[in-house]
Amino acid sequence: MFQWEEKYSVGIQSIDNQHKEIFKHLNSLLEAMKQGKAENVTFQIIIDLEKYAVVHFQKEEFFFHRFNFSGSAEHILEHQLFIQKITTLKTDLKSGKTALSFELLNFLKEWIDHHILVADKAYSECFRQNGLK
Repeated sequence: MFQWEEKYSVGIQSIDNQHKEIFKHLNSLLEAMKQGKAENVTFQIIIDLEKYAVVHFQKEEFFFHRFNFSGSAEHILEHQLFIQKITTLKTDLKSGKTALSFELLNFLKEWIDHHILVADKAYSECFRQNGLK
């Protein structure tokens, strides 16, 4: 299981709560894989991640613009790449490709390790200095 730890926190509760959703989906997928039922949950997780991306990325990007965050262009590009990857996985599943659970699992783990721990940490100070908690 992948556990939320304080090291993942960006210091803004509403954003941290959204980030915890990635852990929820990652753990759901991992549990299904252990039970040999990953194919039963993979598509729904992808749908949930599409919804997550809309809400979460809009929130971050709103504050990028509002606070004039200097790293916004690179960060938004990462958001676009996330959406592209999820869209590709969804298309692959719809076209009959199977065994995408490992690919999705690895993608989400990398997203946590790079995007949340590195890219999101880069804006946290800017957001906090502008009054977000």
